[in-house]
Amino acid sequence: MNKKIIFTTAILVAGSVVAGFSFWKNRGSDSHGKSAYAHTKAILAIGPRTPGSAGLKKSHDYISKELAKSGWKTVTQTIERDTPVGKRTFINLIARFEPGKISSLQDLKKLPTTGILCAHLDSKEIPDIPDFVGADDAASACALIIELASTLAKENPKQAKKLELVFFDGEEAFGEHMTLEPQEGLYGSRAYATTLYDRQSKPKFGILLDMVGHKNLKIAVPGDTPPHLYDALTRAAETHGHSKRYSKLTTGVLDDHYYLNKAGVPTIDIIGADFSDTHWWHQKGDTLDIISPKSLTISYHVTLTMLQELLAK
Repeated sequence: MNKKIIFTTAILVAGSVVAGFSFWKNRGSDSHGKSAYAHTKAILAIGPRTPGSAGLKKSHDYISKELAKSGWKTVTQTIERDTPVGKRTFINLIARFEPGKISSLQDLKKLPTTGILCAHLDSKEIPDIPDFVGADDAASACALIIELASTLAKENPKQAKKLELVFFDGEEAFGEHMTLEPQEGLYGSRAYATTLYDRQSKPKFGILLDMVGHKNLKIAVPGDTPPHLYDALTRAAETHGHSKRYSKLTTGVLDDHYYLNKAGVPTIDIIGADFSDTHWWHQKGDTLDIISPKSLTISYHVTLTMLQELLAK
């Protein structure tokens, strides 16, 4: 009898170990992370996405078709700006879960908007690296937005209708460094921010994603991040057991959130830590090889939890 009990107990323990292994394996990389990885791969297969390129147009087409599958409608914002390399045309892609209510940029201004979820789509134009595709800077973030949009549309359409998705063009500088005066970089986000000034209902928050899919994920938000948004991030990270991966810098970061904050929409920049010290940032190494489904899974769940909290207010 005792032997049977011991044997049965052993089976139960073994079963628990197998179940636990399966749980942690799935937690490491789930279907959402894998889907975001597949979108990243598809965007990178198109090639470079520099402003005005065929690659950028094809990326717009891909994203628009994927978003349409879950009921999102896209419109574009086209602007022309002087740059260090002459006049350039930039095109932002904007999406709403209001397929019957938008056909132009003007329609967006009439819709109530609680939050903005955004990332830059363009890849940096680097003369010495003509095939630079920017896997984590920032194709992975755009891919993650596609997956997040799909989830919200299916599971909480009321919240989806409160959210505006933006894929910025012209974030990258044409020279080595980004500057404000004279402007070099952030062309798309600055143009988009001008639409926020005369909105009938100004968004209450913004979440910018940048470099959120690399292996051994570490995030460090800018030091001037709006406190309530940083609190929402830390709560979400703690909920999913990833607090150690998220921190705050003591300094600011010049990124697309700059002009959104300036326009009166408090925005958090969820950006990879120490990116300028990596072996891949603005180098040949920023390819699919550095992207991890596990990291995208983490970014997916933390960002979704933040959105669910912020859009519920």
